[in-house]
Amino acid sequence: MKKNKLLLIGWDAADWDIIWPLIAQGKMPALASMIRRGIHGNISTMTPPYSPMLWTSVATGKTPDKHGILGFIEVTQDGQSVRPVTTLSRKTRALWNIFHNQGLKSNWVGWWPSFPVEPINGCIVSDRFQKTHMDPRIQTPVSPRSIHPWDMVKEFAPLRMFPFEITQAHLYPFVPQAHKVDQEKHKGLHAIGKIVSENVHCTTQRRVYCVPQSGILWRSITI
Repeated sequence: MKKNKLLLIGWDAADWDIIWPLIAQGKMPALASMIRRGIHGNISTMTPPYSPMLWTSVATGKTPDKHGILGFIEVTQDGQSVRPVTTLSRKTRALWNIFHNQGLKSNWVGWWPSFPVEPINGCIVSDRFQKTHMDPRIQTPVSPRSIHPWDMVKEFAPLRMFPFEITQAHLYPFVPQAHKVDQEKHKGLHAIGKIVSENVHCTTQRRVYCVPQSGILWRSITI
């Protein structure tokens, strides 16, 4: 008997209000074809709509209070700091664990969070595989436990793309005037912070800037 394969694509922040006009303009023919041959609709979400929390609910079939992934960060094991969320906070099995336990093979790419990877019957390329350095000019090595099985790193590592490899040609479809933007002198972030400070009441506000040359974060705090 032929075994059917399932392809699950996670599209973060996809919005029908944006997608439908693009389909109508003929700019998304592949998706339009899938819609014609399948079923589509709206699905409910949870609040707050934190991506790692929501995608873990998809992967486990459980709500955040049961699966343990509550946001973008987690407390370190010593309780002294926080770090980007990892699978160490997950308290229940994900789909890849369930498939593995049932003797089924599955492959997962970029699921959030899937680092550190868990050994399964199949392949996991975790959300940390494409980790970048604070200095965009530095090519970082592949993080340990960011891919399973590890011997596939030789095949996949050359496929990573870093900020310093992105050219104006890559940006033109999204920012037609990209060649006119000087990121080191651009005042957009400062302007947004100023508008928010003047119009949105809050106790504290922070703007974080990255200085590529030194890797220093400079914070401006307004009370």
